[in-house]
Amino acid sequence: MIHLLLLLAGCPPTDTPEDTATLACGTLTCTGAEVCIQESYEPECENRTDTGAACPEGTTASMCGGAGIPCCCGAAPEQTYSCHDAGTCGDTPACDCLGDVCPEGKECMGSGSESVFTCSEPPKP
Repeated sequence: MIHLLLLLAGCPPTDTPEDTATLACGTLTCTGAEVCIQESYEPECENRTDTGAACPEGTTASMCGGAGIPCCCGAAPEQTYSCHDAGTCGDTPACDCLGDVCPEGKECMGSGSESVFTCSEPPKP
């Protein structure tokens, strides 16, 4: 029995080390201390003055501009994905320690997952 315990004690651990953990990020795979950054894009919209007329084919009636201006919007473009090093954030990554992960004019927001963040347009006033 003691020989079996000594034999088992010499076996390497089977747990996956944190630095080799992976995270699915769109079609990418982020590794180690990286987080997934999803960048969303606003659909193409046109203001409309004649609210009685139907929107052109391929667009949907919506309210735009933050002030609820009637408009017709196309489909939102596909999100893009990237991996970003979060090593300076410690155990819990957050937007404020990730640096400039979003392009100018977009805000970083948590997505409900500790490792996934979204860059999107801020709400319009």
